[in-house]
Amino acid sequence: MKQNTIKDIAKRLGINHSTVSRALHADPQISRATRELVLRTAMEMDYSPNTAARSLVGARSNTIAIVTPAYHSIYSAEVMRGIEPEIIKTTYEMDYYTTRRFTVVGTAGRDVMIFEKILSEKKADALISITGNVTGRGDDILARYKKAGIHIIFVEGRGSWGHRVHYDNFGAAVMAVNHLVERKRKRIGIMIGDPARAESYNERLEGFKKAMRSHGRRADESNIFIYSEDSAELHRTAMNFFVSNKMDAVYVAAGESYSLRVYQEGLKLGIKFPDDMALVSQDDVRISAAAGFTCVRQPIIEMGRKAVEIAVRAIEEKNLNTMRDEMFYPELMVRKSS
Repeated sequence: MKQNTIKDIAKRLGINHSTVSRALHADPQISRATRELVLRTAMEMDYSPNTAARSLVGARSNTIAIVTPAYHSIYSAEVMRGIEPEIIKTTYEMDYYTTRRFTVVGTAGRDVMIFEKILSEKKADALISITGNVTGRGDDILARYKKAGIHIIFVEGRGSWGHRVHYDNFGAAVMAVNHLVERKRKRIGIMIGDPARAESYNERLEGFKKAMRSHGRRADESNIFIYSEDSAELHRTAMNFFVSNKMDAVYVAAGESYSLRVYQEGLKLGIKFPDDMALVSQDDVRISAAAGFTCVRQPIIEMGRKAVEIAVRAIEEKNLNTMRDEMFYPELMVRKSS
């Protein structure tokens, strides 16, 4: 039995086969009505892409690779809530890898291995890197990806070559500090992951320092709590740090799962929020609203969707020289914790 092709779909609908191809790959320039019509017709005609043939013609893999530092990360899972449904709308496959970079012990070199494997085995037409930089054997890894025609999209990361989907982390921290100052808080602390390990952490820390100094406040070892790895004692240690240094407000810039556990440790110590200590969380995924945390929102799902849009367009247009830079902005959600 003859397998239906893109040209067969185009013939039935009376449209150009390139329009069908672009609709199947979720090209944002194709209208939603046309895309839905093409997808519905493709299902009716039992169309399935010939991935083997496509990979032979032009060395295409018909796959988008996603690399994250941790499967268990709430942030990564939320980005994937944006990525996966968008990829499902296309005819691309998806491969998902973790570098385990947020687990220090026993993972040295794993990120290099993964990025080199994707490149050497031509496992993807595009790579979406969540919260991290692309590292390899030598400093020319990005140049080698470009030469191989594999597009790179950084979500909260950056490189000398590649598209960027990122968030105004600096502005988010400034927003948090300004809010706490408006609430008449005198001693404001921050909890943040190692800024050397994530661009977003570094930007938030710098935003915190700048905002504190603009208000004539200190930003040093007495009110900055930096951690390298999550552990059973991390949140108790953090809260003890803030209490011993007499903080009356904390910006948990590491994310809302950390906010919840810091909050719980505070309750164990008899701290009343916000009377004794105000708390501002980061990201506003699900926990903050349920717990009543004031939070600086990051549109994480929307960022995941945008990454797929950029990846698909880059693959289809075969443009390795014009890089897109998409910035998303914070929004303050004021609730009872501050």
